[in-house]
Amino acid sequence: MAVTRIDKSQLKIGMFVEAIEGAWQDSPTLGRRFTIRSGHEIDMIRNSNVSAVFINTALGRSISSADHPSRAGNIGTASKHEKLQTSRKIQAQAAEARSLIEDVFEGRILKAEAFTPLVQDVARTMEENPSLYIGMSRMRSRDNATFVHSLAVAALLLHFGRSMHMDDESVEQLCMAGILHDIGKLTISKEVLQKQGPLSAAERDLMEQHPQRGYDLLSTHAKMPQLVLDICRSHHERPDGKGYPDKLKGAEIGTEVRMSTICDVFDALTSARPYKKGWSSQQALSWMMSREDQFDKALLWQFILSLDPEMTKGIL
Repeated sequence: MAVTRIDKSQLKIGMFVEAIEGAWQDSPTLGRRFTIRSGHEIDMIRNSNVSAVFINTALGRSISSADHPSRAGNIGTASKHEKLQTSRKIQAQAAEARSLIEDVFEGRILKAEAFTPLVQDVARTMEENPSLYIGMSRMRSRDNATFVHSLAVAALLLHFGRSMHMDDESVEQLCMAGILHDIGKLTISKEVLQKQGPLSAAERDLMEQHPQRGYDLLSTHAKMPQLVLDICRSHHERPDGKGYPDKLKGAEIGTEVRMSTICDVFDALTSARPYKKGWSSQQALSWMMSREDQFDKALLWQFILSLDPEMTKGIL
C-alpha cells in the first residue's frame, strides 16, 4: 500500500483518501476511505478541522512534484499569475473547440475520439481552477461567442457529471455534448446571432430551429454518441413542456439533457453580451431557482452544491 501524508490544501479530484488526521464531523456521508469526486468534497475537507490527509496512491491520483501547499489553496485564492496562465489555457481550448466544431459542421470525417485530448485538457483545467470557466464571456469576441460558450458549457457539464459520480465515459460524452450542443447556430446568419436587442417573431422562430438543425447535422456522422445527439436536440426542452423543438415534458427529458439545460442557461446568464452585462453567479442561481417548472429543481440543487462556496453565497 502506497500511503502518503499530505496537507489538506494539496487535495485533488481523483485522490483516494485512506485516512484523516484530525476531527472529522463535517460530513458523515464521506467515509474514512473514499475517492475525491468533486471540488465540493475538497472544500468541505479544507474548511474543516482536519489537519492532514493520508492518500493511497495505489488506488488514486498521486501528488506531483509541482504541487505544494503554498500553491494549492482554495479556488478563490489563486494568484493573478495562476489565473492568467489558466485564462490563456482556456483561450487555447476555445480555439481547439472552434476547430472541432467547424470540422463537424463542414462534414469532415471525425470520430468521437478526436474530442478526447480536449476533454482531458478541460478536465485538468477544471481541477486546477474551475471558477475561471464561470463568466468566460469576458474574453469572447462577437464572432467567437458561440465557441467560447460551448466550451464553458462543456466544462460545467464535465464538472457537474463528476459531482454526480457518473462514470468516466458518461462524463467524457457530457463534455463532448457541451462542445457540440449549439452547432446548429452555425447555420443561422450572424445578423440574427449577433443582433443587439430583442428578436422579431420571425427571427426567434429561426433561432429556435438551431437544436433541430444541429441534431440533423450531427446525425450524419457515424457513431456519434446518442447522448451527444440527445443533448444537441433537447437542451432547450423544459419540464413544464414549454421548451422546444419537441415540447417534451417531465420524464420525457433525460437526466443528462436536464443537466445540460442548467449549465447552458447558467453560462448564458453569467455571460456579458453586446446588449447586457453578465450577472453574478448568485444572481443567476437565484433567478434559476425562482423559475417554476423551467428546471429540474433537484438537479439544480446538485449543480449549486457542486460549485465553489464563494459563488453560492446567499443561495445556500
